[in-house]
Amino acid sequence: MKQKDGGHEDHDMWSEFGTAAGIAAAKLPGGSRAGLGERPDIDGLPAVQGLGDAPTIGLDEAVRHATAKVRQTAAPEGYHNRVDADGDGHLDKATYRGDGKGGAEILVDLDGDGKTDFIGHDTDLDNRVDFADYDKDHDGAFEKRMYDDDGNGYLDRTEWTHGS
Repeated sequence: MKQKDGGHEDHDMWSEFGTAAGIAAAKLPGGSRAGLGERPDIDGLPAVQGLGDAPTIGLDEAVRHATAKVRQTAAPEGYHNRVDADGDGHLDKATYRGDGKGGAEILVDLDGDGKTDFIGHDTDLDNRVDFADYDKDHDGAFEKRMYDDDGNGYLDRTEWTHGS
């Protein structure tokens, strides 16, 4: 990815964010790209629906991916929690980060592929997961959310996201 002075990212005309040049090129008669070739993936983020002919996801999912990268902050000082994210009776190796709102997130890679499959949210830093997001099919999209409604430390209610 190109960089400008100061470390800011410089998206070119094929950016999924739809710069004016990219939008204009996409609207050329007959879909011609005037010999510019295929649109490269220059920012590493999922393509946004409705901007050109790239594979698409919903805008809400693209925003979720982008904000997840932005709000990665250090875990609150001294915070350490233990979770059994997969329910096998053994504590899972976890990474901790702040949630940007005074709480903490507990991240676990359940299948060892280097990607987070479980994010536990401890909103009040009481070392109990208040709610958790799961990527059950390990495709990078969190399709299940569980809640601890009574505050006893056990997740007892499940909601499935749309499209799962």
